[in-house]
Amino acid sequence: MERRKARRSQIQVDIEIAHPGSNRCRGLADNISRTGVSVTLHEGTLPSAQRSVILNFRVWTGNETLYRKVYARVMRYDQTQVALEFAEHDFITEAIIQDLMFYQSRTRRQEDLERADNQSSKPG
Repeated sequence: MERRKARRSQIQVDIEIAHPGSNRCRGLADNISRTGVSVTLHEGTLPSAQRSVILNFRVWTGNETLYRKVYARVMRYDQTQVALEFAEHDFITEAIIQDLMFYQSRTRRQEDLERADNQSSKPG
């Protein structure tokens, strides 16, 4: 049964999850919507009782790395996957999500162009 309230978009953005009193976790944001994000953890774990966290997104723009911070609530968690709901649904959170989506698609387009250039320059 689908429980999501908002349509999700696929992304691949590095993320750090900070939680008071514990070490930080790191992972990859898999998909995002205007209300939340799903993260696959690859370093660290969340304490089982953890309910609120700070998300630190790192996005490469092509020229520099943008750092964006969002507060979130833990909705579901297992050892490698975390479902998070953004604590605030305001224009700042919306702008951060738009930044993530814009630069994610820009990075993918740039990688596709570079791959096409490399393939066309190889001797046949």
